[in-house]
Amino acid sequence: MVKLRTGFEMAKLKVGVVGGGHIVTYRHLPVFQKIKRIKVAAICDKNESTAKNVARRFGIDHYYNDLSAMLKDELDVVDICTPIQTHAQLAMEAMESGCHVLVEKPLAMSVEDVDRMYEVADKKHVKLCAVHQNIFNPIVRKAKRLVDEGAVGDLISVDVGTFVTRDYQLCLDKNHWCHKLPGGIFFETIPHPVYLLQLFLGKIEPTCVIAEKLHFSWMNADEIKVLIKAKKSVGSLMASCNPPYHGDTLSIVGTKLGLQVDLWARSMVKYGRRTESPYSIGKSNLGIARQSFGLIGTTVKNALTMATGGVKVSAHYWFIQEFLNSVVNDTEPPISRNEARETVRVVAEICNAVDKISKSA
Repeated sequence: MVKLRTGFEMAKLKVGVVGGGHIVTYRHLPVFQKIKRIKVAAICDKNESTAKNVARRFGIDHYYNDLSAMLKDELDVVDICTPIQTHAQLAMEAMESGCHVLVEKPLAMSVEDVDRMYEVADKKHVKLCAVHQNIFNPIVRKAKRLVDEGAVGDLISVDVGTFVTRDYQLCLDKNHWCHKLPGGIFFETIPHPVYLLQLFLGKIEPTCVIAEKLHFSWMNADEIKVLIKAKKSVGSLMASCNPPYHGDTLSIVGTKLGLQVDLWARSMVKYGRRTESPYSIGKSNLGIARQSFGLIGTTVKNALTMATGGVKVSAHYWFIQEFLNSVVNDTEPPISRNEARETVRVVAEICNAVDKISKSA
């Protein structure tokens, strides 16, 4: 284990952030500012003016346009929030310097890169972790608890959706780096549904990929549907750039109970036993209506919690806290090597299929 700086127990963990984009300024840095035991000591972006502006905005002492220079600050942790194509190289450089590394999803472009990254982590005895924050969303944790406790019964299917609107910046910006990835924008957006499918189903295999171009003529595809097979269950993944709303959904069907989950509203509707008899349908509808009425209070409570709690109630906050705990206590990070590797494997397989469909169209 690489030793932390002398007196760390009484000092703050020194963090360096790589990248100055949206995810840094709206998620990671606001979270870091709320954690007393850390100090963001430096920020690095290839565009020095971006690094300088972000440093001023968040009160960061040092800014750089080169990671090698930033690493001279004797950092404990490096947080990488850059284009996916750069993750592996930047993470390995940071780990070679003795830093623990947190990387935005997905961890890398290929399983070969993931393996090389963990080889360096093992050699330098440092923590490496991909950000799969939605596993810390309270409503996802509730759904997982219901599954683990047997309330849902044996899992029959799990279906996950991730949706962005047509006016989303990544969709409108033809020159955005995500469109140069295999599968285009989907290599950036589908890691979330993939790791959620893994959370509930374990090892998964894509069996059929459908890709369509409904609106964005310059994209390879703007709509995909993927059928998923697991050991004892089936599932699906849907990703779209066309709906009128932004968000993530989760549908779980078991032999005892069905769950409809909205990750952004942090709400859940349970579906119990229902037959085709009018009495059963009426009773079920009353149960759904009762839950829907209850969602009014839940929605108001969640809205107030988010408004007053800010990032301290976000999934990123709890995820980053858990990663820092693993650094301080020398325990396993919240995402294991195999989980990170499998997410990259499945995402790459799906996106390669999307490109093949696009080329044959």
